Amino acid sequence: MLFHSVEFILGFLPVCFIVFAVVHRTAGKRAALAWLALASIFFYAQWSLAHGALLVGSVGINYLFSRAMLRTDRQPKLRQAIFILAIAANLALLGYLKYTNFLIDNINTLTEANYHYVAVLAPVGISFFTFIQIGFLVEVYNRQVARLSIIDYFLFGSFFGYVTAGPLVLQRDMTSQFERQDDKVLDLSRISVAITVFGFGLFKKMVLADSVAPYADAVFNGVADGALPSTSLAWIGALAYTVQLYFDFSGYCDMALGAGLLFGLKLPFNFNSPLKATSITDFWRRWHMTMTRFFTNYLYSPLAVAATRRAMQNNHSTARRFLAAIAVPIFFTFLLAGIWHGAGWTFVIFGAIHGLAMAVNHAWRQAKAPRLPAPAGWLLTMLVVVTGLVFFRAADVSTALIILTAMVGAGADASGWVATVDVPTVSYSDAVAAITMLAAIALMMPNTQQIMYRHKISSDPADYDELPLSKWLLWRPSLRWAATCGIVVAVALGLATGETAFIYYQF
Repeated sequence: MLFHSVEFILGFLPVCFIVFAVVHRTAGKRAALAWLALASIFFYAQWSLAHGALLVGSVGINYLFSRAMLRTDRQPKLRQAIFILAIAANLALLGYLKYTNFLIDNINTLTEANYHYVAVLAPVGISFFTFIQIGFLVEVYNRQVARLSIIDYFLFGSFFGYVTAGPLVLQRDMTSQFERQDDKVLDLSRISVAITVFGFGLFKKMVLADSVAPYADAVFNGVADGALPSTSLAWIGALAYTVQLYFDFSGYCDMALGAGLLFGLKLPFNFNSPLKATSITDFWRRWHMTMTRFFTNYLYSPLAVAATRRAMQNNHSTARRFLAAIAVPIFFTFLLAGIWHGAGWTFVIFGAIHGLAMAVNHAWRQAKAPRLPAPAGWLLTMLVVVTGLVFFRAADVSTALIILTAMVGAGADASGWVATVDVPTVSYSDAVAAITMLAAIALMMPNTQQIMYRHKISSDPADYDELPLSKWLLWRPSLRWAATCGIVVAVALGLATGETAFIYYQF
């Protein structure tokens, strides 16, 4: 069941909310939260009963690990052993289910062996719910959690609003909201805001992202099948995928925010107009923001602090200290972030590209070099982003290299394809028009949190620097906005088949 399917929009979501409201009124907020946890597990189990059982098992075992750590507060060695075992168990499960066949494939390539692939589950969003629970374990170990309710934890670990593709929430984002759950469930103002935000996301996915997807698919699938693209066709594929992923993920993030807000739960922002970024650092402050926060807090910062301490003890030069304490931790963090996205060398290279770009960006700042003009910084950033996304989308490394080679002018002739296989045709004029329109929307229009600025839709504080220039673009409950949102939702619902999953569901 997908957020943009008719079954979810007209079935699961309204039924879940109505029952939640009735239970909240008749049996209290704890019972309502328990219902929401059960409904979330049901939502996830729609992929298969095995998927549902895996999620319940993962949440249940991590709950027991957390309880064990809370009970061993005065036994530091035992507490540490439990923590290490818990983290290892989560990573082992993630590694087995997601990376086993990738490892077998590489062993076969290196040794010319012929090990067979293992039949394993491929749970939707396993990287997300595993890391959410790892974050919780870290906070328990660091004594940031005083007590633990089984209802709160099961809802935290399985809430349908983020279990499949984020955001990567922390316990401090959510459990405090569970405790102070608003008694006014049928708050019409909040409900109208939630439906509006969800509707914006649905429109982005169904009308914007999916409209340009065929152009990206045609190029990347054609090259994977053995065709060679022209330079213009390669650029069409790369740019089409860039704006497709932009609106696909932006749409999902809006729908997650709206779904959470419907139940009085505010999720953290995960997307903030990243194509407006004028540096690669700025890009990662705006793109998949909770993932950046997670890897920064739990991987980069500990590595950087430890490396800085060693560099100072050994009296390293400024250059060596930068390399050891900043560049290497940054590169390693992004390498792992790339692998986290998927089991393939394309994701490793994607991470390496961004890790190298981030290290260069920090080196530039460390050297106090002149700041690039905003247009130059934006262009350089987008070149890195688009290059990385070619690997992100490509079926394999060779496909990505063929497309990138064509993009720098070494492609086929200007007519389109050089192919010995059947390949899809692409209308240049239609593709350019679609890409240009979506790029203009991404770069010139305010984003959802800007439009909804008058209403606190997230657990994150609002950014006063991100206000749209025209006040009339700020949403408010009015006839004009009701008509606008009604048209947006109606158009999106007309296209809501649920046949194309969100891109980030594969991670």
